[in-house]
Amino acid sequence: MKIFLDMVGCRLNQAEIDMLAIDFTLKGAQIVSKAENADKIIINTCCVTKKACADSRKIIRHYRNLSNAEIISTGCWVNIDFQEAKNLSDLAFPNKDKETIPHFLFGNDTAQSVTLSKKPILGKRTRTRGFVKVQDGCMNKCSFCLTTIARGDSKSEPISEVVRRIQQLEAMGVKEIVLTGVQLGSWGKDFQPRISFAELIHEILDQSRIPRIRFSSIEPWDINTALIELLNEDRICPHMHIPLQSGANPVLRAMRRPINAEQYFEILRLIHETAPQTSITTDVISGFPTETSELFKESFEFIKNCNFDGGHVFSFSPMPGTDAELLQSLVQASEIRHRTKMLIDHFREQSHRSKQDMIGKTTRVLYESKRKTKTGETWVGFTENFLRISCQTSEDLTNEIHETKITSVDSKGNLLGILT
Repeated sequence: MKIFLDMVGCRLNQAEIDMLAIDFTLKGAQIVSKAENADKIIINTCCVTKKACADSRKIIRHYRNLSNAEIISTGCWVNIDFQEAKNLSDLAFPNKDKETIPHFLFGNDTAQSVTLSKKPILGKRTRTRGFVKVQDGCMNKCSFCLTTIARGDSKSEPISEVVRRIQQLEAMGVKEIVLTGVQLGSWGKDFQPRISFAELIHEILDQSRIPRIRFSSIEPWDINTALIELLNEDRICPHMHIPLQSGANPVLRAMRRPINAEQYFEILRLIHETAPQTSITTDVISGFPTETSELFKESFEFIKNCNFDGGHVFSFSPMPGTDAELLQSLVQASEIRHRTKMLIDHFREQSHRSKQDMIGKTTRVLYESKRKTKTGETWVGFTENFLRISCQTSEDLTNEIHETKITSVDSKGNLLGILT
């Protein structure tokens, strides 16, 4: 059986298709990198924004028109619009049934005696890094978010399963793992007795030799001193992505974020004090319905004071089924676009400043891909603090970690470097 996998959305969706690809391969399937060659096409969908929902429908239609393969959809958009997903696909699996897809396709066949020397190739979704799902669902119910509806309450993977997946990736030569989840830092809070996310990291450090361990997005209220101190471990990548959403307390309350701006700022202070090498990025929503002009100014000033190394900006769009959809908006569409541009420009400047500060420094880079240029072969990878960097060399750097000196920043904002 030839299977092609694709996705819309976040790193958790990437982790899930990575996991499915490995499980399918162990059952004897062939993972193909082109949809035209597949017998089955599996699409992991997303519903975080209206655009993500539209993209999920679009990608299913695209593969329906491109191939005669059986189309199987799953993921968050399938959860919230199951009937349309069934109409567009040959088969649709809600999130709770996603992990049963291998059993559905292969029955009770046990894993074959297959030794994987490297990760399966997923076409444009191929990553050198290994994405590991350690948790699903969310303990919070932010008023703008569909995640609780699409993913349910927080559920942690057992330590033994997390370690098994990581050791599996280590045996394939993976040099960096990215720990993912909907509310990553809530891992272990649903256990009896509770176990902290920091304790999971210690287990991973003890039971694996993966050179680099990276965290995906972590909510601020899940960050504590024990976790911050781990950023000083040599194998932990010094980067944290901590969603803010707004720097104005009245807006945070309307969003039902269980934290205020002062508490958020204190977390940043602790990180800078305990692990000053750590790069911090964030998410911000522009034009939330209760965000008046004054509250936006307050939020923007707070964001500037946080001195982030970069950030993502999302223009608010009401998602059906969320409480925020019912709020009367105080912000016109043109004003949302204006605020979004201000925030994007600010984060672009902050990102450029952070990159300029790195010029002349030497960092360890995991190289992922190669492209040919007029002047030779250029390798592209990521620094420990998750900045994209390019390096010209004739050496084969596939999945290699190399000391690299940062020389400049190109016109697209990417770091340039030379091997040392």
